[in-house]
Amino acid sequence: MTAEQIEIFWKAAAVIFGAGAFWQELRAIRKDIARLEEKQDKYNHLQERVARLETKIEGVQKE
Repeated sequence: MTAEQIEIFWKAAAVIFGAGAFWQELRAIRKDIARLEEKQDKYNHLQERVARLETKIEGVQKE
C-alpha cells in the first residue's frame, strides 16, 4: 500500500465517520422534537380543559 492509498483511505474513513456522526445528531434532534411536540400537545389539551371548566364554573355561578 502506498502512502497515497493510505491517505485516501484515511480521508474516506474520516468522511464516513463524519457522516455517521451527522446522522446520529439528526436522529437525536428528531427525537427531541418529537418529545417536545408531545409535551406541547399535553399542555394544549390542559389549556382546553381549563377553558371548558372555567366556562362551566361561570355558568354555574350565574344560576
